[in-house]
Amino acid sequence: MKAIELKNIMQKAIEDYLLPNLEKNGFKWKRGSSRFQREKNDFEQSILFFISPSKYSDDNSIGHISIMVRFNSKDVNNVASTLKGAKNKLEQIDIIVNVDLGLIVGFHAIDWRPLSIDDLNRIFKEDITDLILNKIVPFLDERSKIQDLLNDFENKKSYIFWTSNGEVALRAIAMYSIVGKSEIAKKVATDYYLNDEAYRILYKNVLSYFELV
Repeated sequence: MKAIELKNIMQKAIEDYLLPNLEKNGFKWKRGSSRFQREKNDFEQSILFFISPSKYSDDNSIGHISIMVRFNSKDVNNVASTLKGAKNKLEQIDIIVNVDLGLIVGFHAIDWRPLSIDDLNRIFKEDITDLILNKIVPFLDERSKIQDLLNDFENKKSYIFWTSNGEVALRAIAMYSIVGKSEIAKKVATDYYLNDEAYRILYKNVLSYFELV
């Protein structure tokens, strides 16, 4: 089955089984989109759905479905980009957290491999709806403020460390700066960057900002 056909089938399942429940929780969805999005306190929170055709002859599924969860904030992105010394759009920070559902409900990537269109609909109606309502939405509800993510950073929650430690630290430093905890921001810069030669070069602008070099 072609990718566009699979996407259309998935979007129909999203509209039939997920839209009413997510709208009740403040999420907006544009017809034809695979993303639900809402503004809640400090963040823009998104739930994104992906589907791709099966690639191998021994894969009997019609495709693979996965879900990503995303946090974003223009304020955090702008502060992180400034601290980093971003010189152009490509260097700017544009996502705070973007993780596979598996890092939220477990410790591995999660995907579904429906064997038919009926199976795909069942997965959305039962499995995915259950995860959305009982895992993802509560997870997002509990993490709507900057300090919520900083608590998870301090507790080294696995989903926070979705990218390199240096990039995670940069986002944490930006968030600490925004909430007025500049001494903690400086300590994070010291702990993550000062004793690592590669990071000292890559994040020299951050270290200079805190007068650490």
